Amino acid sequence: MKKMKTSLQVSALFALALLAFASCKEDEKVSEPKPELQIPSFYDSTGYAANVATESQVRAQLSALTRQMQVGRHMDSTVSLASLRALYNGTTLQSVTGASYRAKVDTALVELARASGKGARYAWENAPTGDGGVIPTTTGGRTGYLYDENVLEMEQVVEKGLFAAAMYNHAVALINSGNITTATIDRLVEIYGAKPGFGNNERNSDPNRDRFSAQYAARRSDSANANSLYAKIKRNLITAKAAVKAGSAFNQQRDQALADFKLNWEKALAATVINYCHSTLAGLTATTRNDSTVTSAMHAYGEAIGFLSGWKAVPASQRKITDAQIDELLALLRAPFDRTANAQSHLFLSGNSATAQLYRLDGRNDPNVGAIERLQQIYGFADAEVEDFRRNWVALQNRR
Repeated sequence: MKKMKTSLQVSALFALALLAFASCKEDEKVSEPKPELQIPSFYDSTGYAANVATESQVRAQLSALTRQMQVGRHMDSTVSLASLRALYNGTTLQSVTGASYRAKVDTALVELARASGKGARYAWENAPTGDGGVIPTTTGGRTGYLYDENVLEMEQVVEKGLFAAAMYNHAVALINSGNITTATIDRLVEIYGAKPGFGNNERNSDPNRDRFSAQYAARRSDSANANSLYAKIKRNLITAKAAVKAGSAFNQQRDQALADFKLNWEKALAATVINYCHSTLAGLTATTRNDSTVTSAMHAYGEAIGFLSGWKAVPASQRKITDAQIDELLALLRAPFDRTANAQSHLFLSGNSATAQLYRLDGRNDPNVGAIERLQQIYGFADAEVEDFRRNWVALQNRR
């Protein structure tokens, strides 16, 4: 009996040993290190052209609409509302535009058509009067920028607003579609305004030159800075594509790269608003205030308004800036979102009140912050970054 008991004990101990050995093996499997995502240094462009047909169409349609709006930059050229609507209504561009901005675009096109073809310079000194018109870039010239009676450039409200309201808006729809493929990442590159080679330039001779939002990200980015906004966005998109190609095990890296892509895109446009606020201020404080300095300043101002306004059409959950912050900034800049046809832009030019308005741009001589400071606070830009955003790095580094 004792011998049998000992045998049973040995068998039990052996079984326990086997179980422990198996458990160790299982533990080894669980703790096996996950392979790292291999991120290439370049963007894989295989099949790119076929994948981005819709986004290429949106780009082409926005370019066509902009060219037609620009016809009105000559004093003697009338732009019909019908011609403008024909290039927007019913297009893919309109279909990807957030609903609130579709209405804003239509209002702006009405104002633009009404202001065009006046045959003489718009007397900004007397604004707001009449329907607006062209303020020439040179004394006695016939071409310049076309403004409504409040000296707000509707071309910029439409074009620059659609960078966020249509293009970014389309990008977030693709990201949230639930079916992200390598083709999806190609589509994001195209709608952002880049090409697979990420040219980081504005040279028409380069098939990889940047346009739309990518063009402005390039302007805000020193090419020698590996952590510039342009460089970050490029890495975000390369990483996202690599993660998709590597499979579902890398979905977390994919999602993080896409979240970073959205934020950096938004930051690039916010940095551009800062740049244009500086440009507006420079023009409005020039030693001599004439047609040339005024039209340059108010052109930059209109671009800032367009870039800011477009975010209102993007779902709030898909951007860092809130509706309240957008409204605060647009109110500071005298161009509330719901008053496209009745902004108070002219107050930056009106006699003795003009200087008193300048704090709205950069907070000078006022206890309250201006638009530049608020954007810095919202996005956490360092002082050195804000200073860098004054510059057009593409021009400075001869990337044109």
